[in-house]
Amino acid sequence: MINTSQGLNTVFQQGVSGLNSSSRSIVESANDLVRSGTVERAPTSTTDIVEPLVEINKEQHVFTASAHVVSVADKALGALIDINA
Repeated sequence: MINTSQGLNTVFQQGVSGLNSSSRSIVESANDLVRSGTVERAPTSTTDIVEPLVEINKEQHVFTASAHVVSVADKALGALIDINA
């Protein structure tokens, strides 16, 4: 039998991991977007402004979903604490 609090801890950790990962990807895409309009861009680069924007939009959805996972795990853990109190 799986310990419920350990399971919730794992879910919580996965949510936080998703938040961290999407945050890093958003920053990286934002930097790509900035570089695409500067002299740092290589003359042979095919970096398109659309790709970083799409990636930012995608990662915003990942961030929102991960935040929801953390919120649900927090509420479930709170309910377990209340039951045990």
